[in-house]
Amino acid sequence: MKEAFTLIELIVVIVIIAILASLGMYSYKPHNLQNDSNYIYLKILEAKYQGLNFDKYGLANSSSIGCIDLRKSAIKNMAKKDRYTFKSQIENFIDTLCFDSFGRAHIDDNRTLLASLAHQKRLFLRLVYHNRQALFFILPQSGYSIIKYEKKVEK
Repeated sequence: MKEAFTLIELIVVIVIIAILASLGMYSYKPHNLQNDSNYIYLKILEAKYQGLNFDKYGLANSSSIGCIDLRKSAIKNMAKKDRYTFKSQIENFIDTLCFDSFGRAHIDDNRTLLASLAHQKRLFLRLVYHNRQALFFILPQSGYSIIKYEKKVEK
């Protein structure tokens, strides 16, 4: 009758546990770039839906309804207000992105005049975290945002 485990059995079990733990630690990767991209994307969608619900055409004063400020300081302040910690580096190519009541994207114009309408697919924001980047594009007329993930190319 056996009353205890042998030393060999205990060592085998410890080795198996160590292998499983190392595989688990290796496969866990933080998704900071993905989380930051999702945060920005949701803020863009929020601005778009606000713009769809509010017609700014013909307003004498500019209105920030339906607009998102894409400057680094504004995004960090927005995240801080939402109690979100932003980990990626931000590089913006436009300061403000606005949407009109048709969902069309306008560049740097709070009144969404036809002169500011986005006429071509345009890169407007880049997030960089370690050696990966997320590129944000806006499509003309529809106002859809596309996020493209890729490895960062060093210059």
